[in-house]
Amino acid sequence: MITEFITVTSAGQALHGAREDSAFLAGGTEILRLGSSVSRARMIDLKGLGLDTISVENQSVTIGAMVTFQQALEHDAVPGYLKEALRFCASRTRRNMATIGGNIALVRDDSYLLPTLVAAKARLVLADLATDGSYVEENIPIREYHSFRDHFSGSLILGIILNKPQRFVASSRFSRTAQSPAAITVSFGADISSGEPHDVRICAAIKGSGVVRLLQVEQSVASGHYRNADDAVALAGADILFADDSTGSAGYKRYLLGTAVADLFRCCLAAMGKGESV
Repeated sequence: MITEFITVTSAGQALHGAREDSAFLAGGTEILRLGSSVSRARMIDLKGLGLDTISVENQSVTIGAMVTFQQALEHDAVPGYLKEALRFCASRTRRNMATIGGNIALVRDDSYLLPTLVAAKARLVLADLATDGSYVEENIPIREYHSFRDHFSGSLILGIILNKPQRFVASSRFSRTAQSPAAITVSFGADISSGEPHDVRICAAIKGSGVVRLLQVEQSVASGHYRNADDAVALAGADILFADDSTGSAGYKRYLLGTAVADLFRCCLAAMGKGESV
């Protein structure tokens, strides 16, 4: 039960006000829902921080953490691949509430955006307090935020930066209905400027298993190991422990992951004009 609601006007004030029994309140789609996974007595409202803007500098797009899904969908500067992921949230009402930063920070195993942002090699702007209590900001790859989640658990996301406009990114999401939790959301990203896929990132949010990168598949694609896209199926999910739940069986999720990775790899090859040839 929420017993204390705090408004702040700066990121430093928000961080100094944080305690073990507090949580940052962004759009509220998770914290305020019945049966939420986040239960805190003390809420720190972030609406007064001015993090709800989108800016463009050269070919870099910066999206504030408090920008809602709907705001991002309606902005011309937001890349198409991110809009595709934003549309995975089928409810316009929810899109008008849910924020970019909130979806990242929750690291849900049915995250709408995290796989796509990892595949896109997005960067995060974070605010934190140093050991002496001073306010600091840092700009990190989103893969670090994902890999070292405990280290950044007390950090405040200020925004995301998309600065690789020529990168190929595509995503797929599988759920029983548009409103249901997804069994799997998977994204494939690669630099294809040289005519071959390199700097590959493949990330999946798998219900019951978490958000994971498919490192072996990434390396095999980048090294040209596969002769065709279907070769990726064998390694996809080889070291992932899948779980049976309401979204589907473990075997079904493994099948979905493999076929989705192969299909997205085909899309990448097509984008390079290679068809099925690697």
